Amino acid sequence: MQNPVFQLRNELLLFQRVKSDCKMHLTKPLNNNHQTAEELFAASNEKLHQEAKEWLMRTGENCTILSIFIATVAFAAAYTVPGGPNQETGIPILKGKPLFVVFIMADVISLTFALTSVGIFLSILTSTFPLQHFETYLLKKLTLGIKFMVFSVSMMAVAFGATIVLIMTHGWESVFWYVIAFLPVPIFFLSYSPLRSAVLMRSTELVKNFVPILLLPFSFLAYGAKRTMKKFPIYGNNTQPTQSTAARCTPV
Repeated sequence: MQNPVFQLRNELLLFQRVKSDCKMHLTKPLNNNHQTAEELFAASNEKLHQEAKEWLMRTGENCTILSIFIATVAFAAAYTVPGGPNQETGIPILKGKPLFVVFIMADVISLTFALTSVGIFLSILTSTFPLQHFETYLLKKLTLGIKFMVFSVSMMAVAFGATIVLIMTHGWESVFWYVIAFLPVPIFFLSYSPLRSAVLMRSTELVKNFVPILLLPFSFLAYGAKRTMKKFPIYGNNTQPTQSTAARCTPV
């Protein structure tokens, strides 16, 4: 069964496409029930609109709870630094270690992005959910909030890996612990995010749009090389000059 939010968005996109193809004066007349085209569309999709609203509310609430939990863990980690503080000065014992800086930066970024995602999800929950916002606006906000949340989880995994390496091990084993610490991130993204397929589809569209732009300089180079070859032909070992070229090259 298709997601009601994406189904409603497809209906809105189709409606806008048909509306753009029609003359302006043809979209204003009333039908037998004294309804305009917009009013008829809203009445026909009222049930779908309600289902999409409930799904978006439920998803926003779940994401808000998870983002608050991530922010709580990141906030608590800032006060329980790896190695602990010096009992006399209160300065962290491992402050001079490079990975300690990685831990602090990852923890701060995780907390910042988690709080940002909370704000985005709360703005969705407090929305009035007008029908036209389901076309792009609400989906963009939900996708942006989930991206911030996933990035926050990623930074938390980096902070956790830095803590493990600082306390427990050194050398080649550090790579193993970092991989283990970062493993929940792709699992979380693949299993939790309800917009995974939409994000991947959007990413594929962006790649398809940007590849021709990136290849444009190479196209000009190839075109210039082709024109140069036509103007100044270079003969290889197995290439024979044409009769006209041989005639021009024959001394008088």
